[in-house]
Amino acid sequence: MANETYIIVPPGLTPVHSFDLYGPIVDSKALSEQSIGLFQEIAEEEGISPEEAAKIVSDYRALARGEPGTTGERKVPIINALEDPLNRHPELLPDYKVTFQEDGLYVMREILEAGEGVIVFSSKTPAWLRENLPEDIGARIGEMYGDRKHRPEAFQKVYSAEGALGRRVITHTADELPELEAAVASGLFAGDNGRLIFANRNDSVNISQALDAGVNIYVDNLRDVGYTKLVEK
Repeated sequence: MANETYIIVPPGLTPVHSFDLYGPIVDSKALSEQSIGLFQEIAEEEGISPEEAAKIVSDYRALARGEPGTTGERKVPIINALEDPLNRHPELLPDYKVTFQEDGLYVMREILEAGEGVIVFSSKTPAWLRENLPEDIGARIGEMYGDRKHRPEAFQKVYSAEGALGRRVITHTADELPELEAAVASGLFAGDNGRLIFANRNDSVNISQALDAGVNIYVDNLRDVGYTKLVEK
């Protein structure tokens, strides 16, 4: 979907692009399978029955596939059921570096080199991210936020926090419709204020569904967004 008007950013504010982590930046399925393998190594030690472990793994895989019923209020409990036991074993870590999406890294570099900002807004604050990103991105990327993104007020908190830093959030990119619907409901991206981008990673949502929900741009590859062309220079 073409952009017919520019986003308006008041003088003195740095335009900032917000990205959901899992999907747009990280290959959710690849990282999930690594985490599942590590979880299965410690499930018995953690006192988790085979039946319970199988349910935890099934839900985690369904979330990675973007299946209906795994996002919104259910998302964080599904993540915690697998990752909380795993976090008690810090010696077991996924190989994060091999799971980054090529187009996600490309557009982050493009944005940073244009003098604009990049932040990550995920369901949980990704403490591991900065040190695993390529150095030229990790050293320049902005804040890492974690909150329940299916709630409009979560977007309002991030917007306010960035504003206090002299930065203006102008886009949010995600591969799950409930969080983009929450971004729409926040009112922060309406009209000339911003753009909401759906990254189609698993064909769980078609373009008509996304646009009908208020999403502005639907792409299979983030290179096609043109992030640095959204604000008139």
